[in-house]
Amino acid sequence: MSKIQTLLYSNRKWIATVRSKSFHERDVLRKSAFTLVELLVVIAIIGILIALLLPAVQAAREAARRMQCCNQMRQIGLALHNYHDTLKSFPSAWRGYAGAQPYVFGTPGWGWAATLLPYLEQQNLRELIQIQQPVASEVNRIPRETFIPFFTCQSSAFTEQKFSLYSISDADSTAQTVLLESHDMTQIELDAVFPQANYIACFGTTDVHHYHEQGEGEHPHEEATIGEIYTSNGAFYHNSELGMNAFTDGLSNTIFVGERTPQKQHVATWVGMPPGAHCSAALIVGSLAEGFDNTGDDHGFSSDHPSGANFLMGDGSVHFVSDTVNTTVVQAQGTRSGYDIP
Repeated sequence: MSKIQTLLYSNRKWIATVRSKSFHERDVLRKSAFTLVELLVVIAIIGILIALLLPAVQAAREAARRMQCCNQMRQIGLALHNYHDTLKSFPSAWRGYAGAQPYVFGTPGWGWAATLLPYLEQQNLRELIQIQQPVASEVNRIPRETFIPFFTCQSSAFTEQKFSLYSISDADSTAQTVLLESHDMTQIELDAVFPQANYIACFGTTDVHHYHEQGEGEHPHEEATIGEIYTSNGAFYHNSELGMNAFTDGLSNTIFVGERTPQKQHVATWVGMPPGAHCSAALIVGSLAEGFDNTGDDHGFSSDHPSGANFLMGDGSVHFVSDTVNTTVVQAQGTRSGYDIP
């Protein structure tokens, strides 16, 4: 075989080898790629896994939020006991006077949570409050408008951190729940802004709107009179100064503080009872007159936790109460000395 023939033969062999490798590589690439059906199957499997895991993740997050809510309420319980150790009584639900006489719709109106500020590492804010001046006074505007995250539950989704008294009065035709009567208020008071909160004191099984201001004959409630304290059978009420000996049912059997969410019925605040009469006390206290079903009806308790709400007992413990709880049982826990321990 000549050199030319040998060279031609070698070239043909090299070309055949290259072509063979090229076809092989294309087969490998073709085999390693995804088909459209395979891709859709993988996406469907991932979607199913996410759908299975998402509720578990949400449940874990809610459990963490509920635990944080419990811890905050325990801190409130500790503050209440420190307050009692200092002043030998638990704070009033709110303070209201007409001159020197008790009056349920009187001033200054500062509530139980405001008096606990020094015991909750909020001494600087407490020093800004002129406690003898009304809550809606301009001199108290800065502390009154302060939003305190500690008084809010992480499960509660606020659309806004604050609200105006106008927005919950009969002057606002769009108000979902009317708590204040504008004819009792000045324009400055109507424009007053309050921060939202989630924790309210227990008023017992007494109706929060039992009294109305004098002269309101259209309402089938008793008229409030100057010199009279608006009492209840709960742990907190108007001008109350109850010591531990007043809780004959036992502190561990008496509800002190519960939750309220603005997503159900109406708002709450840590500040106090504003002017405007009617149901303004419902901003800082809740009633178990109709039991507990987590709807907040009749100025009751409610939360954004699934199936119930957290309640602080007098001994500082926190219990999660189901919204299917027996009415008699939860009402017995709402009173301080009903001799009806559940």
